Order: sequence, then structure tokens, then C-alpha cells
Amino acid sequence: MSEESANIYEAPEAELTQQNNGGNKPILNFDRFSAWGVFFLSLFTLGIYSIYWLVSRANKANALAKHQVNQNLIYGYIAIYAINFVLAFTDISEVLSAIASIISLIVGLVFIFSLRASLKELINEGSNEPVHLSGILTFFFYAIYFQYKINEAIDNQK
Repeated sequence: MSEESANIYEAPEAELTQQNNGGNKPILNFDRFSAWGVFFLSLFTLGIYSIYWLVSRANKANALAKHQVNQNLIYGYIAIYAINFVLAFTDISEVLSAIASIISLIVGLVFIFSLRASLKELINEGSNEPVHLSGILTFFFYAIYFQYKINEAIDNQK
């Protein structure tokens, strides 16, 4: 009997850690998806898809980048967004709804610009020329703009 078949009842061994497919180009670990797809899915789901998009990309960026988006910020934004979403469809109090909207805006901006810093780091890490992510475009078109820049970086680095 050979060593390989010495113990047929032994559990097989496998490497279970996630391999970094991008090597020194971490942006290649992101999926390429149409920016128009992000726009229309966000539109049809009343903004819920853009929240999902932000959270999923923030978690992936946290796994790859040195500049991390604070997990409490992510969870806080989801909670405040949900509260604001529910208050928008109820007649509890206009003042309470306005306060929740302002808090949601502030936490959302901090979250989006923190994610912008992580994505900028990941895009520029394996790039030959540095990429600038516009603050104005980030403010107005955050998920669509980020997806466009991710797609552009993937195309340039492949």
C-alpha cells in the first residue's frame, strides 16, 4: 500500500483561506457590474439596492485595504436608513422624520467618503497612473460613480 491510500478514512486536507486573485492589484477582486445596472436597481428598489451595494463593497474593501471603513458606521447607517425609511411612510411626527433624515444624511456622507478613501487606495495600488475620485461626483452619484470607477480600474489593470 502506498502512503496516499494508507488511511482511506482520513479527512481530506484543503487550503481554506481566500486567495487574493489580484496579487498586487486588489481591485481585481471586485466584480465588474454595469453602473447602469446599479442605477436602475437602485431606482426600482427605492434606494435599497444602493445600500446593499455600499455595504457589500465596504466589507470587501475592508478585507483588502489598509484604510478600513468602521463597521459601527456601516451598521449605524443601515439602522438609521431603516428608521428613516419607515418614518417616511408613517404620520408619526414631521419633526422626528426631519431629524432622522438629517442624521441619515450626515452618517451617510461620512460612510460614503470613508468608503471613497478605501476604494481610492485599492484602485491606485496596482495602477500605473493614479486615479482621482471626485468629491463632487461622490456626493451626488456615490454608488453609480464608484461602480464606474471600479469598472474602469478593472479594465485598465487586466
